[in-house]
Amino acid sequence: MISPRQTARQAPPTDPRVPKVAMNINFDSLGWSLNAERASFRDPSFVAVADRFLDLSARYGFHYTIFVIGRDLESPEARARVRDWSAAGHEIGNHSYNHCPNLGAMPIDQMRDEVMRSHDAIAAVVGSEPKGFIAPGWSASAELVGVLQDAGYVYDTSVFPSYFMWLILAKLWLNFRGDPRRREFLQRRDWLANLLANTRPYLASRESLYRAQRDGLLILPVPVSPTLRIPCWHTARFVFPQWLYEHALHTCREAPYFYYLMHPADLSDPSDLRESGLQPSNLERWEVSQQTKLRLITEVLESLRQSRVHFVTLREMADEIIARGDYVSA
Repeated sequence: MISPRQTARQAPPTDPRVPKVAMNINFDSLGWSLNAERASFRDPSFVAVADRFLDLSARYGFHYTIFVIGRDLESPEARARVRDWSAAGHEIGNHSYNHCPNLGAMPIDQMRDEVMRSHDAIAAVVGSEPKGFIAPGWSASAELVGVLQDAGYVYDTSVFPSYFMWLILAKLWLNFRGDPRRREFLQRRDWLANLLANTRPYLASRESLYRAQRDGLLILPVPVSPTLRIPCWHTARFVFPQWLYEHALHTCREAPYFYYLMHPADLSDPSDLRESGLQPSNLERWEVSQQTKLRLITEVLESLRQSRVHFVTLREMADEIIARGDYVSA
């Protein structure tokens, strides 16, 4: 079994008293939401929408960790943009090839193909292998952990350690009415992990997804509040009552390691698809204006900056956690 110290790089020296924060984008493209043909559809996610995110990173001085869908790289424009992001210092992670919401429950050979097709496509574009992964819809499983270990991954962020996942799945089931992908959201193997998994970074293996192991893959669970397990990621700003979202953000960012997850839909609206004449029917917050969305993300970044955190990529965070042994193990 591979030890996490065998896969991590030497972490740069940082002050352990300063909280580390990673800003992540699960690049669920508009092409995926529309189920469009990637090679012919000019996806604004990779153009105008991405530029809005990049403007924020330049203004606040940080690099993103961007998890891309391998199938999106069938587009030459998308490949060029992802190559540019990597060259600019943003980390490119793996979000599977077809973004199947039942990834963690797939037969092992199909699961491995989803991971490795995207892995190879990303490596061909950016010139290095991705070392971080997140499953579509946080569809995790011990089998998926084993696939990632075999491929030499350093960390995975697919574990959602909160019963709120069950509410999210119910909402997705409603949002995807009429979409053949709808049934895949409920095909999962991680129902217990949503309730029992560690909320701190921990090691998992093909032996168990949610029980900490002595050796294995570093799991960076979705940030949740320490007592009630209220999850914190940007979509929550649009579906939770404001007081609940603010409580989750306040408590989660006090942890020594915190990451904030966003999606392209968090900075896009119907005007981005005006020329195509298409509109997704399955996206929360789609009708909220770009201006409002930009203000909401800017408020989060201003709050983090005032807290004097140190921005890192998820790979840098994982390397430091491993180097310090700051994870739960058996």
